[in-house]
Amino acid sequence: MQTRRQLIQRIGALAAASSAWTTALAQGFPAKPIRIVCPYPPGATTDAISRLMATALQTTSGATVLVDNRGGAGGNIGTEVVARGDADGYTLLLGALGPLSANEALYPKLGFNPARDFTPLALAAVVPLIMVAHPSFPADTPADAVKLLRANPGKYSYASAGNGTPQHLAGELFKQLTGTSVVHVPYRGSGPALNDVMGGQVQLLFEASPAVLQHIKSGRLKAVAVTTRERIAGLPQVPTLKESGIDADIGGWYGFLAPAATPADRVAWLSEQMRRALADPLMQTRLADLGSQKVDSSPQAFARLIESERARWGKLIRDRGIKLD
Repeated sequence: MQTRRQLIQRIGALAAASSAWTTALAQGFPAKPIRIVCPYPPGATTDAISRLMATALQTTSGATVLVDNRGGAGGNIGTEVVARGDADGYTLLLGALGPLSANEALYPKLGFNPARDFTPLALAAVVPLIMVAHPSFPADTPADAVKLLRANPGKYSYASAGNGTPQHLAGELFKQLTGTSVVHVPYRGSGPALNDVMGGQVQLLFEASPAVLQHIKSGRLKAVAVTTRERIAGLPQVPTLKESGIDADIGGWYGFLAPAATPADRVAWLSEQMRRALADPLMQTRLADLGSQKVDSSPQAFARLIESERARWGKLIRDRGIKLD
């Protein structure tokens, strides 16, 4: 329940935001198409979320919104495009765990500063990773998997989309928390990694739910655990790592940001339009279809998440000596 002081503060914040939106509109913003830079190739979860937001923003605000895929270097290329672009509210970033929270510890030099160069607008989605296995893997639950892996150090392997990717970091965190020894096999992308796990060349994989749900349902993969703290609607029978005593919360997260120097009135307008877009039931349904869990979409919550994830993954990368190819 809100206190009187909290209520007054909230009314004041809403009034300030309303004033900012009015200012932005009075200045004719937006007067041209808004571009969302997705720092990954077409076809990935990041691309899907970028396009969902573009469509929803067009519906709620009437603005023209385009998606510009700028993949490469673990998301760094597209992220740098936005960091160095015009801070006028017309160029936005689809931000993700890699470039905003992990890459700083992986790359000797970035062309942007994740902590200084961006202003969070809205957190859009948190997508669980699923710990999946080839059907022949002789463990069906997280507890049985840990027992098996501890008894057979180095015998089993897990695939990832490459060194330093969220899939790799998830596997290393799992090993650290469980005291297991599992061989990491990096690939150039999720597709080849997924194919080799389904083919039985590698036994395990931590992968975003949209990429594996169809293969779990077809029987080509076995779901061992959900890596976030809550079970997901698409796999209600699959336990979480937390339920098995493994204190892990690992999910891919995606949100939208503007360059840091973007005028406050345009930031406020963009944040409010995204909040409305994300609150739409159809948008929520489509995000849920991607495996996303409900999140606090506020800029403040997104800023806190980015900072906490930078600290968490940076420490893991240093502790585990994770290096790029």
